[in-house]
Amino acid sequence: MDPGPPLGHDDEVTGRARIWWSGFASGVMVAGAVALLGERAVPEAGAAGSRFDRDAFHQALDAVLDRYVDPVDGSELLTRGLKHMVAGLDSHSVFLTAEERRALNGRKDGTAGLAVHLHAAPGGDDRVLEVMGVLPGSAGAQAGLSPGDAILEIDDVEVGRLLSQVEAEAMLGGEVGGKVALRVQRKHEAVPERVDLTLEPAPRKLIAAELVPVEGPHGRRGKAAVIELRGFRHGTGEAFKQRLGQLRRSAGSDGLTAIVLDLRGNPGGEVDEALVVADAFVADGILTRTRGRGGRILREERAHEAGTDATTPLVVLQDRHSASAAELLTAALRDNGRARSLGERSYGKGTVQEITGMPDGSVLKLTIARYFSPKDAVIDGVGVAPDVELSARRMGHAVDEALEQLGLRRASGKP
Repeated sequence: MDPGPPLGHDDEVTGRARIWWSGFASGVMVAGAVALLGERAVPEAGAAGSRFDRDAFHQALDAVLDRYVDPVDGSELLTRGLKHMVAGLDSHSVFLTAEERRALNGRKDGTAGLAVHLHAAPGGDDRVLEVMGVLPGSAGAQAGLSPGDAILEIDDVEVGRLLSQVEAEAMLGGEVGGKVALRVQRKHEAVPERVDLTLEPAPRKLIAAELVPVEGPHGRRGKAAVIELRGFRHGTGEAFKQRLGQLRRSAGSDGLTAIVLDLRGNPGGEVDEALVVADAFVADGILTRTRGRGGRILREERAHEAGTDATTPLVVLQDRHSASAAELLTAALRDNGRARSLGERSYGKGTVQEITGMPDGSVLKLTIARYFSPKDAVIDGVGVAPDVELSARRMGHAVDEALEQLGLRRASGKP
């Protein structure tokens, strides 16, 4: 998780610039405009021109501007309509006015330390803002929030009124020392509760690692590296490689017996940083690809042989909150035969956004592609299935389960 700017850039953003922004709820302009035209303006089913085209849109718009009972600001009407239409495509597409863009570019670096995802509630039209990740030591962590909790309100604004995830992410950040009041439904509690957070500077540590003494067949002893990656932001890939090098040196002359890469609760971040980690273990082959409209391949990222560790046994841990760049990393290692994965099916979040600036200073962030695994499996909405599924009970001992998959167990006592 990148806790720097509001947790909205995620791994999907591509284009000329990264911008942090918000959207605002609005009514459906088009539906109201068509109603004002009356039944005579609505073509019969199957009639020529029944497709709602640009001419029909302009006709409806003119009717609203000319005939609505009160004077209508055309610019405001178009802005609200465009916001709603774009946000209705998916939770990551959004249109921002120039004023909104400037306001969000000037925001401060206070954060709640939460990665969230706005999505439709199962079996209904209501929206849910689910906590995907909580950065250790952050305001959210201090309040006891955890992946799977649902945020119902932010500063008395119901999540159902939010038009896009971008707006939710913007509301969860701001000036250091600022206050954010949440109404939260914790995953194991029946009654929602109020949680007050004080925004803090983003914690910088995204990597936690340790050497674990292990014992293999015939009593052979060694050391396994257990590395937890909590998210991906600029520099995470190189920091990971440096930390891995330190662990190798600390392991002694025999080197590392195995590596356990823990991606549980990792909500993603910058894809390029996740691919640096994948490239450290894959010598050749595709790491990820993106496909746009019609399935056309827009981009493929390939591994490089230099500096690759292609031999140390490797296992990846994931859960249902592993998302986005974390899923791409798992898929890259698995599809290239470099690692096995254990845990739960991952979240299933993998889209690409392009940012387009408009002449008036407004900006459009639009989903233009989806990520695919090296074996061309779609990730968005599907996730990555583990090689070995772990029950909730076994997930509590996931590291030991990973060592067992490698034919190892924790060593006890002195050699």
